[in-house]
Amino acid sequence: MLTQGRIRVAALWLVDVFCVAVIWAAVVGAYYLAGNWMRANGYPGCSWGRYELSYYLGFWPVPLAFTALNASLGLYHGYWLYPSAPLPHIEEFRRIVCSALMLHTGTVAFFAFAYGTTDGFSRFVALTSGLLVGAFAQSFRNWMRRLLFRLRIGQIPVVLAGAGHSAAAVAEVLRDDAYSALRIVGYFDGTGRHGDDLRRGQGEEPSFRKLGIPYLGTLAEIVPKSRELGVKMLLACQDERCFRAQLDEFSSWFVFIDYLPAGRSFPVFGARSVCFDGLGGFELVNQGRMRIKRFQKRLLDTLLAIAAFVCLSPLFVVIPLLIKLTSKGPVFYRHCRLGRNGKPIRVWKFRSMFVDADERLHKLLSQDERAAAEWRENRKLRDDPRVTMLGKFLRKTSLDELPQFFNVISGEMALIGPRPITKDEVARYGSQYAVFSSVRPGVTGLWQVSGRSDADYGRRVTLDIYYVFNWSPWMDIWILLRTVGVVLLMRGAR
Repeated sequence: MLTQGRIRVAALWLVDVFCVAVIWAAVVGAYYLAGNWMRANGYPGCSWGRYELSYYLGFWPVPLAFTALNASLGLYHGYWLYPSAPLPHIEEFRRIVCSALMLHTGTVAFFAFAYGTTDGFSRFVALTSGLLVGAFAQSFRNWMRRLLFRLRIGQIPVVLAGAGHSAAAVAEVLRDDAYSALRIVGYFDGTGRHGDDLRRGQGEEPSFRKLGIPYLGTLAEIVPKSRELGVKMLLACQDERCFRAQLDEFSSWFVFIDYLPAGRSFPVFGARSVCFDGLGGFELVNQGRMRIKRFQKRLLDTLLAIAAFVCLSPLFVVIPLLIKLTSKGPVFYRHCRLGRNGKPIRVWKFRSMFVDADERLHKLLSQDERAAAEWRENRKLRDDPRVTMLGKFLRKTSLDELPQFFNVISGEMALIGPRPITKDEVARYGSQYAVFSSVRPGVTGLWQVSGRSDADYGRRVTLDIYYVFNWSPWMDIWILLRTVGVVLLMRGAR
């Protein structure tokens, strides 16, 4: 039976094949042209590209092997014949990189062992292609996901159990989420209240009506209606008591039951199932509390910050010169923020504002109520009168934050981490501030690559806490790669 989920799996399979084919063609062609150019320009001994391009057509099984390996790693929504929720972004990225590197190193090893040599076959092409496939396969997949989302096909139908604020937040996220591909076809209360209460407009029904999600009825009606609709996946946004009480009912029909504890955030990256003599559960891994992991992060942050400073050193000459030529005042600006454990730090930035910025802000907020409301909500302004013309460009490209590499090298900040906040913003984090402040703030982070200035402050807090709980080296690599794309395309910055 061709379900929407299987259509999605087929689309991801095709785009994986396309990704490998395109990257191999690009690398092989570049290798061939580079070799010919070098031999034509005084390097007759160059061995690059000494083959017919048709030779590499014999490698057509490589893309197919990539998809087979991906399927074995659960990269097609878990059980590819019975697709459900996708892997988290970072876990998908980790598995794709591992799959690509295993496949391409395996290809080199096959030639070495099967033929006793790799002559005539370029190891450079294979290994370079493997690195590029690992780096860009998820981007190819995301392009396909956006296309499917726009066409409204390949969306997996689900039923939502719960009608509280957490359930409404999940419904709001899934409505615009091309990555997960979960389409909520209906909901029921799932809190033990009688369905007639919801029909009379009580509870949270208006939130779902606004999203166009119909009410399916009481607990006794949910399974028959889901069976009628052919929906085999349930999202349970409930407290533990309700979920345990209704689990037997859910299990009588649903193949996949995703439990999202109401209003809770905890470490899920790297979680695994455990069992003690028939008592099942999950082990949550807080990698940020492992000393060796913290040392790895500190070392990686320092090395990358030094390397970035060396590579971008010309900008540390050009930008200060432009700042001096376009406005009065110092080149650098140091703002007081809170570092690890709430310790005050001075964050370095290239100055992007006028020297009388505070007076300009106060004047605007006292005269424009809309701007004042925007400032109270996000502590930012879309049309900020304090920012110079050059400063707008520096902020749009994030070049104003380059001096923060000094903070990273000194140990006050991390290259990747939660955004440094001011003392006035602590209240936004409430009881979660202790968790948030347990790590060094970062130059870039999960919030910056998930909408940046387009995300509201509540979403920013959620992403910051998620990062602290679920940090891993793979997450940092994923964020770093996405930061490059976000900065180059200037998405969500201001």
